[in-house]
Amino acid sequence: MTVLENPDIRLVLKEDQQNRAPRFWRIIRRTTLYAVLSLLAVTILYPVLWMFSTSLRDNGSVLMHPFDFSGSWGFDNYTKLFREGDILTWLGSSIFVNITSVALIAVLSVLAGYGFSAYTFPGKNILFVLLIIGLTIPPQALVVAGFRWITLWGIENTYWSLIFTYGGWTSFGILMMRNFFDSVPKELREAAIMDGASQFRIFRQVYLPLAASPMTTVLIFTAVWVWNDFIYPIVYLQSEEMYTIPIGVLQFTGRTTVQLATQMAVLTFATALPLAMYLIFRKQFMRGLLEGAVKG
Repeated sequence: MTVLENPDIRLVLKEDQQNRAPRFWRIIRRTTLYAVLSLLAVTILYPVLWMFSTSLRDNGSVLMHPFDFSGSWGFDNYTKLFREGDILTWLGSSIFVNITSVALIAVLSVLAGYGFSAYTFPGKNILFVLLIIGLTIPPQALVVAGFRWITLWGIENTYWSLIFTYGGWTSFGILMMRNFFDSVPKELREAAIMDGASQFRIFRQVYLPLAASPMTTVLIFTAVWVWNDFIYPIVYLQSEEMYTIPIGVLQFTGRTTVQLATQMAVLTFATALPLAMYLIFRKQFMRGLLEGAVKG
């Protein structure tokens, strides 16, 4: 009897042939997935790299050959940005509005999220439905109504008009924090109550330390949104010295309509900070999305 006629050998060869087909298709699927993801990465990264490389070229070569690497390179466009534009003023305004607004949103989100999770009160379900409905309303749809309110309060053309407006957009943060607090085992709260802890102490020492990841997600999400918001500053602010980065970019690009490289420099500067913030905290951002969006 030859080797191939041995029943045990034939069984091993048959099993090996059966395993090769699934392995082959796994390789094909993985290769296809990597190819698609690589293509998506190129479509996302190419505009960013083109914007940055164009900002380092001279305006003449960019107008003549916008998609190559000709011309002289340097930081002249950034020097011009600081020399002719009020970039530091815009930056200071954006940082102040951003930090204050995000802090207000964070406080309201964590307190309201904990309240929806830990307490039962009349109208709780109705308020939560209204909260969900608030997620479906675009902020731009309420600009006129918001402007009438800040006019009644007498805070038009001030940073507080932006801060109070942004502070009202807490639906996403409350939903994230409420879902996260619901996922915390109830035994922790019951054990703290049995130990005689007050409600505020339970919130501060038990729940709040656990909420670092979802809170980081809320902070990054709202910080990027507030930083890039255009419609509210352009309606609420009339003084040029109070302009935020998006409005300053619009004003500066309006003065440099034929200077494409200079425009790319100001856009690169405006994009750098939120992009760097996301890259630094991306792991916490993804972890917070998973912890705050999945209950149980």
